[in-house]
Amino acid sequence: YHDSPFETWGHFKLRTDLFPDGIESMVRCVKKADKMGIRLGLHTLSNFITPNDPYVTPIPDKRLALTGNSTLISTIDEKTTEIQVATAEPFNNTKRNWMHTVVIGDELIRYGSVSKESPWNLLNCKRGAFDTTPAAHSAGSNIGKLMDHSYKVFHSNLDLQHEIALNL
Repeated sequence: YHDSPFETWGHFKLRTDLFPDGIESMVRCVKKADKMGIRLGLHTLSNFITPNDPYVTPIPDKRLALTGNSTLISTIDEKTTEIQVATAEPFNNTKRNWMHTVVIGDELIRYGSVSKESPWNLLNCKRGAFDTTPAAHSAGSNIGKLMDHSYKVFHSNLDLQHEIALNL
C-alpha cells in the first residue's frame, strides 16, 4: 500500500523520485511484487485536484466546480487587492472555505476575507494564485468561488470527474 505515489491529483502524474520511468516503473514494481505473491495498491482520492495539477495551473480548467458566483461591480487591473462583488454569499462561508479561491476568466485569486457589509469586497486578494496570470477584468465579469476541501484541493464538475477517472 502506497499513500503518496502522485505528484498531482487530477492528471495523476507519478512522482519521478519513486517512478523515474513513469508508468513503466510502476509496471515493474507490480510485476516484482506479483512474483513474490504481493498485491500492490495505491491510495488517492479520485475527485480531488491538487493546486499544482494542470487542471488548475497555469490556466484553470472551466470544469472546476464552483460553490457559487457573482459579478464584478467595477473594473479591476492586475494589481487590485480589493475586489468589489455584487453579493458576498458565495464567498463568506467560513466553515467550508479552506483555500479562499475565486476564478475570473483564466486567473485564480485568493482572498483573505469578505467585508462585513455592503458594498461587498473581497479583501487582501493575492492575484495570480497557483501560477495563473494576473489580468485586468471588466465590470460585470463573472467571478466564481471554487469548491475546495480541507486537504487543500479543489473539486471538479461531473464532466471533468469522468475525465479524471479515466486519467486514474
